[in-house]
Amino acid sequence: MTDPEPHLPRKHAILLVDDEPEILFSLKGLLRREFELYTAESGPEALEILEKHPIHVVMTDQRMPQMTGVELMGRVRSEHPEAIRIIFTGYADIKAVIEALNSGGLFRYITKPWDPDELLETLRQAAAHHDHLVQRRTIFSDARDHIAHGRQLTQQLASQPNRVNAETVEQFQQDADQMIARLTDALEP
Repeated sequence: MTDPEPHLPRKHAILLVDDEPEILFSLKGLLRREFELYTAESGPEALEILEKHPIHVVMTDQRMPQMTGVELMGRVRSEHPEAIRIIFTGYADIKAVIEALNSGGLFRYITKPWDPDELLETLRQAAAHHDHLVQRRTIFSDARDHIAHGRQLTQQLASQPNRVNAETVEQFQQDADQMIARLTDALEP
């Protein structure tokens, strides 16, 4: 199946979690043009959505019944580590949020009421961070596979030097050059 509008960039999937429907309505109005949005009114509902859809960024309120935002983000971090995590709060829960931020579980926290432009920019940065992490994961996976292939070639050379195809060795060297270039690009700031 082909993309009906291939010229449009892909929208990042954002999951918005808040127990106040009017907050979700407001956020959807602000974000719907730029992001693919999912909404949940509780932590358990958010976890169900995460099981069914690939989500790039999760943004949740801190103070909710059943499960706090920090508790939800702990679950998201362990069950869906690829999702970038943001908490917003308008209450005096800053201590819990700062603890979650400092422990490495959050990308950012946002205070209510938020500035619409700052919120959009934060979500753009979170989506870009997600893309960067996915790219790094892909590069490292490809590097691991390339190294495993190199080990096989080395073992073959050691045990049967006349059976290694020169074209295979040349292709391996070309792939190694490409892998080095990709790793160099990924490591540059």
